[in-house]
Amino acid sequence: MANVGSGAVPRGAVAQPTSQQDYYKSLVPSQLLAERGEEIVVINPGSANVRIGLASAKAPVSVPHCIAHLLRVSGEDAAELPKKGAVGEGWFGTSVLSAARADEREEALELVVSQLKIRSFYSEVKGQAGGGDSNSCEFLSKERDTGFEWTNVEDISSTARVTSRVHQSSTSKSRPDDPDDVKDGGFKPERSKTYRKYICGEEALKIPASKPYTLYRPMCRGRLNISSKYSMQQVCDDIYRIWDYVLTEKCHIGSKMRPRFSAVLVVPDTLDNREVKELLSVVLRDLQFHSAVVIQECVATTFGNGFSSGCIVNMGAQVITGMCVEEGVAIPSTRFVLPYGGDDITRCLFWVQQRKKTWPITGTDLLRDSLDFKTLEKLKETHCILMEGEQHTTVDVKCRMAGEPTRVYTVLLSSLNVPPMGLFYPSLLALEQFSSLPRPWYHIDHEDTADDTFLEAGRRFETNETGLANGSLNGTSINQDSDPYDFEDKEKKEVEEVSSGLPQAIVKSILSLGRVDLQKKLFASIQLVGGVGLTKGLVDAVEERVLHAIPVDEAVDTVEVLPNRMAPMDTMWKGGAVLAVLDFGRDSWVQYEDWLDGMVMVGSGRKYRDSNTLQAQAFWYNAMLD
Repeated sequence: MANVGSGAVPRGAVAQPTSQQDYYKSLVPSQLLAERGEEIVVINPGSANVRIGLASAKAPVSVPHCIAHLLRVSGEDAAELPKKGAVGEGWFGTSVLSAARADEREEALELVVSQLKIRSFYSEVKGQAGGGDSNSCEFLSKERDTGFEWTNVEDISSTARVTSRVHQSSTSKSRPDDPDDVKDGGFKPERSKTYRKYICGEEALKIPASKPYTLYRPMCRGRLNISSKYSMQQVCDDIYRIWDYVLTEKCHIGSKMRPRFSAVLVVPDTLDNREVKELLSVVLRDLQFHSAVVIQECVATTFGNGFSSGCIVNMGAQVITGMCVEEGVAIPSTRFVLPYGGDDITRCLFWVQQRKKTWPITGTDLLRDSLDFKTLEKLKETHCILMEGEQHTTVDVKCRMAGEPTRVYTVLLSSLNVPPMGLFYPSLLALEQFSSLPRPWYHIDHEDTADDTFLEAGRRFETNETGLANGSLNGTSINQDSDPYDFEDKEKKEVEEVSSGLPQAIVKSILSLGRVDLQKKLFASIQLVGGVGLTKGLVDAVEERVLHAIPVDEAVDTVEVLPNRMAPMDTMWKGGAVLAVLDFGRDSWVQYEDWLDGMVMVGSGRKYRDSNTLQAQAFWYNAMLD
């Protein structure tokens, strides 16, 4: 059966006849996506969530990108488990903040409070709950809390098999050999109870703290979460388990069906070549899709929104990345990485409430309790806003603990406009308190997996634009006269960007291009995607602050943030779906057999590309989409 959705010819099939190609060209975009997208799966991995779905779907399935593994502990050790569950290595960081950084945070807070004109920030808030249990706390029975269920960690299938064997054994014997195995005429049920070895996605976040599980996140700050205690192999295995769970349980695409599907891997711009290769191995070798293609998030964003050019700013949960795209071609020298995101704003919200003594729930631990963090995250998404003046609201917060009734606290959330200001003043977020951008566990990949023709074109482009013969290495601009393997300079550059806010990073990225007309075009076509893009008042704040950050000697007087055509967190995924049904990218698809035989062959023309050579002729599809 020919796969009409991959843009590549599957094994055992012949190329599509010209008449069939003409038929697809005659379809309107909605019909094209519906017919060709039925056998294409689009995967967009992120640090906090992974989005997977058929290209023909209107929206992807979004699942927390985490997995809980069963700990090997004895019964006595299990009883001594801490109240808060254990966490994976290298994810949550430390709660210690140096005195110097704490002073910088206080200075940033004073500056933000002054700019937002919050007169009552340092004064007492009327009706606040104080630091202990609130008198307005209401106890509810577990039966009334119908909207929440703890994850069942018992392996039902294993228990059924053991029980069946026990029943057969008991009926075949007239008398049991071991009297300790008998209770009330049968075998002890405790002997047959087993735990699930691992639990993925949303269920992993709802495991009671008393259960012997530890939570891992295979991606951190837009990179593979490699550490001394979380090896690359373990990370890739966890990614496979999570994606296999989503495909099987959420998308209903089992392992036997996947050889009929193609996969589009929309990768973050923060990944290095080797990390992309590992993810591609998971897709082809482990998940066994018959073909796959790799697309950058920044390029997919332009196709998802239907614009050919723009400064793409992806504001995710743990990292903010930006890159300029000109007529479907990404410009690596304009890339910037800010190692903070929505999760850091969530922690800042909690810090503000603690500082103002408006948070009544004692023992809240965002570092180690996933439910605590999820509660604050929802409060941030629904109530945080960028607007002047005192912004406050009253909400009911549920506190749950396994085996105990649910408690409901009435909480007065105040200064809700302070945490989002961390996008402009990173010192407010106290980044050193949590996990930083993971360092690469290798120095350089001996095999450059980017398209050679694009790299050469990028060098010519940068030479014409800046007058300097600059090259590109993994998306970072370097001088050809310097050592191309000097990754210390690259790391220093990314560390320096931590202190700069979002407006300064955008201005620096666009002004790195020499042409004035191109600069004006990009300043007027900024695109904000990612979950943080839902923050109320963000668009106006970014436009105003970017305009003021442009040097006065630059001939730019207009800054505009373009609206998204769909939810900002799904734009990259949708762009990958649109790109998947087009015919121009046939040579970029990697076949299952080719990848298993030799992966990326040294010295051959069969290198997978990072979608930088996309042609602008395909954008007419987006212009006609609903």
